Amino acid sequence: MSAPPADGGPSGVQPLAIDVLPAHEAYDYEFVASRLHDIDLLNGSIAVRVYRVPLLAVPVGGCRRGGFIDIGASVTVALAARTALIGRAGFPVPRVRLIRPTGVDAWLVEWGARAPDLPIGHPERVRFYGYTK
Repeated sequence: MSAPPADGGPSGVQPLAIDVLPAHEAYDYEFVASRLHDIDLLNGSIAVRVYRVPLLAVPVGGCRRGGFIDIGASVTVALAARTALIGRAGFPVPRVRLIRPTGVDAWLVEWGARAPDLPIGHPERVRFYGYTK
């Protein structure tokens, strides 16, 4: 299942399609699964393929209050990935947010509650995303 194609750039370049795949096809599936407090959330998870890389999107539920996918430098790709989540159970209020962790634009697709403004690895932030470690 594909979301509407995003603008691929200059004319002659094929438009980008965001594909939704089974969760186990995500390249980060095992990494995320090993950290999730509620492993049953994987049943509602999907892989969102951006370019050639399927990224795991885990729904909210249990102690997991929100989630995100780091899309990278393209707002067009981020908007297409957000569109792929709209209306899916477990992915409330999908939105796009710009961050600049190293001075370079990076776009996130987020869903659920807004994450606490705490450093990565802070125990409260880890719990927010429903991780054990």
